[in-house]
Amino acid sequence: MDMIIDGQNYPITGAIEDEALGPIPIIDLHLMSDYDWHVSCLKSRLENPDMYRRVLGEDVDSVIAKLQAAIAKCREAVAV
Repeated sequence: MDMIIDGQNYPITGAIEDEALGPIPIIDLHLMSDYDWHVSCLKSRLENPDMYRRVLGEDVDSVIAKLQAAIAKCREAVAV
C-alpha cells in the first residue's frame, strides 16, 4: 500500500501506534544528505551564476564561498 503526499507515492513500510492518534504509517522517504544538497547548490551556481544574480539578487561569489566552506566541513566530519 502507498501513501500519496503532495502528488507523490510513497510505500508504507510499517506503522506505529499512538494513544491519541491511533496507527501512524511509516513511509519509505529518501532524503538528500546535507553534503549532497550543498554540492548540488554549488554546481547550480557555478553553471548559472547570472540567473542567481538576476532572479534572486544574490551575491553569487559570497554564496559559492559559503557553500565551499560547508562542503569542506562535511568532508572534514566524514574524515574524522
